[in-house]
Amino acid sequence: MALLSFWKSNKDEVLKQTIEQVVSNAGDGSLRDNTGCSFEFRQFLKVAPSERLFEYARHCLETAFNKSGLVLQDIVNELGRRLDFDVEDGLYQGKKTVVGFDGIWRHKEQPDLIIESKTTDYVTISLEKLAHYKKRDC
Repeated sequence: MALLSFWKSNKDEVLKQTIEQVVSNAGDGSLRDNTGCSFEFRQFLKVAPSERLFEYARHCLETAFNKSGLVLQDIVNELGRRLDFDVEDGLYQGKKTVVGFDGIWRHKEQPDLIIESKTTDYVTISLEKLAHYKKRDC
């Protein structure tokens, strides 16, 4: 857990890093489902200042880099937590046997929000597909 150790000892230096550098210092540096990298990166996002999260998100949207969509997905879900939602992180990559979504945000007695974050606008998602995801999740 090099990233979190570095964060505890030198927050200012970590905050000077690009989001790509931050991810590369988490676990083995490769964001994949259920890995040390994803766990450590998500833990870092929980303690990073909100202003920095917005900067990271903007960077993901404006600069193409490897796994930028996965990074954005985790940032968006962390913002949901800060808005007081109970957030269920989705998979980075969907599977045939598992419903694929970036996140589900829940709040008390309100309807759930199914979150999909994209770094480009060429992708469209039909409402029927989202409804199908929700039915399978119940």
